[in-house]
Amino acid sequence: MNITLIRQKPNLAAYAVFLCVFLLISIVSIHGQTQPEVAPPAKSDTYAVTADGKKLRVQNREVAGTNFRISGVDLASDEEVLLQATKLFGKSPSVTSGDASTSDEEVCYRSATENDNTYLIFGRGEVDSSFILSSDSSVWKGNHICNRSGKITRNVATDSGLHLGLTQTQVIAILGLATRQRQNIKQHRDVLIYSIETKKKTDSSTFYYLEVNIDAHFVEDSLTRLTISWSSQN
Repeated sequence: MNITLIRQKPNLAAYAVFLCVFLLISIVSIHGQTQPEVAPPAKSDTYAVTADGKKLRVQNREVAGTNFRISGVDLASDEEVLLQATKLFGKSPSVTSGDASTSDEEVCYRSATENDNTYLIFGRGEVDSSFILSSDSSVWKGNHICNRSGKITRNVATDSGLHLGLTQTQVIAILGLATRQRQNIKQHRDVLIYSIETKKKTDSSTFYYLEVNIDAHFVEDSLTRLTISWSSQN
């Protein structure tokens, strides 16, 4: 069988259209690239081993103290965190969990406004102080009382500006790049996890360590839960 090749003259108009579309797609792709959410490994990083043997990276850097202050309560204050909460929001029954070495005592406050499911929970552990800011009641399980307070609204924020509804980009702008990230693409859920330690000097020969752990939960790129714990250890 003889096959005759037919050479066609190039369609310059069609080529020009194709080139324009290609360049446009390239430009959009470049500008639409998502910024990294996780910090690259650094020489200053250390590693911690969990109770089940997992090795987790810990960033060595500073975190602004404004991230530890929310609605007048300061996790880094010398005054005990539950006492601060009681003075500001009123007395609320505490709930204790864990054993002697990992005990944690918490008090819960929620919005007094109907249809506002904002929760603010303060915790005191053996060495750490913490708070949880959440957009739903899943953080406070069981039949334990969570007192309503007119001071708890959806506008509650840390002094640094962290509040419910922020995007991941906005949270990263305040806290910097996360230590690691968890994603559930099907459910459009993300968690930015910060594990941070800073060595601080008290004098020429004495040091102590500040440890900060932050979990920021997002649903469809909107912050729905923020957990921050702070501790100081020799």
